[in-house]
Amino acid sequence: MKWISIISLALLVSCSKSTSCTGATKGKLKNLTGFDGCGWVIEANGKTFEPVNLGEFDSSLLAENQKIYFSYSPFPVGSICMVGETIQLKCVEKR
Repeated sequence: MKWISIISLALLVSCSKSTSCTGATKGKLKNLTGFDGCGWVIEANGKTFEPVNLGEFDSSLLAENQKIYFSYSPFPVGSICMVGETIQLKCVEKR
C-alpha cells in the first residue's frame, strides 16, 4: 500500500502544470494590431481578454498563437478595440 501512495504522488506531481503563476489560466496570444485601436489579446476559455499591461512582461512571448499561462484581475477601463474584457496581468509565462 505504501508503494501505491508513493507512485500516485509521483504521478500527480509529474502531471501538474509547471508554472509559477498563481491561479493560472491557459490561453494563447493573438495579434490584432491590424484592427483600429487593437493590439495583442489573449484568448482563453472561449473568451477574449485585452491586457492593459502586456508590455510589462517578456516581449519574447509575443508570437501569434503562443500558448501561455496567465493570471489577471479585472481592469474596468474603456477600450478602443472592444473585442473583450480589459484585464491587468499579474503573471504571464510560456506554456
